[in-house]
Amino acid sequence: MNEDWIVIVCGVVAIVLILAIIFYKLRTAERRTIENTHKLKAYTDLLNAITELNLAGGDPYKMDIAKKSLALTLNRLNLVGSTGVLKSTNDLLDFLNEYKDKEYDTLRLHNILNTLVIEARRDLNPSHARKVEDAQVRYRFFAPPKNQ
Repeated sequence: MNEDWIVIVCGVVAIVLILAIIFYKLRTAERRTIENTHKLKAYTDLLNAITELNLAGGDPYKMDIAKKSLALTLNRLNLVGSTGVLKSTNDLLDFLNEYKDKEYDTLRLHNILNTLVIEARRDLNPSHARKVEDAQVRYRFFAPPKNQ
């Protein structure tokens, strides 16, 4: 009779442990999904803000809106961005400050943006990012000359 109770108690403990592990793994996956959703929004908004800057051209009103959009996006990015994305964003901001009111090197801008996208993809989905990197994909961006 005592052996039956031991078997039952061990079985119940094993089931509780298995359920706790499953619950923990589900919660971890859910948290990662929510974090990635916020990161994806911030990364997308960053690329959109950069595009707005490029499209603003010489229009001061559009440029002010684009700068505000970029500033708000950077605030959110500082909270959720990975180290690689933050470093690439710093490179981008340094580049934009360096070429403020001057025509800039479009190839250099594209290289910085490519690195930024690669880092974002690595952060969101490392295994897929690795496959894309192995394919040596180069991302394309619209960046008209600054003086237009």
